[in-house]
Amino acid sequence: MESKPNWKAIFYTTEAGRCPVLEAIRQLPTADRVEIGQTLRLVQEEGPDVGMPFAERVSDEMGAVRVRVGRTRWRLLFFTHVGKELVILHMFAKKTPAIPRREIEIAQRRRTDWLRREVR
Repeated sequence: MESKPNWKAIFYTTEAGRCPVLEAIRQLPTADRVEIGQTLRLVQEEGPDVGMPFAERVSDEMGAVRVRVGRTRWRLLFFTHVGKELVILHMFAKKTPAIPRREIEIAQRRRTDWLRREVR
């Protein structure tokens, strides 16, 4: 019997209705999609504080789901919202030791946009 996740994953969607993270995931090879899905499911079941190697805190308001497939290190940046929601904002392949500022800024802009539209 499969357990129900404690946390709900919500993917950021633009005002025009695009979902950048899901669009990116759909373009990946099957092995990457499966590993991302399994890791995201684990974080949903255990919560965003599950810790390494599955999740890490990026800032006070943002975390990252960590996925490694072969030599590729994927990061899905998220923030937590009321009612145990993980809002997945941005996904990228990590190629440097630190998360590049540009990637964090993309996620921050999307978080601001989502929160602005969410309160309507």
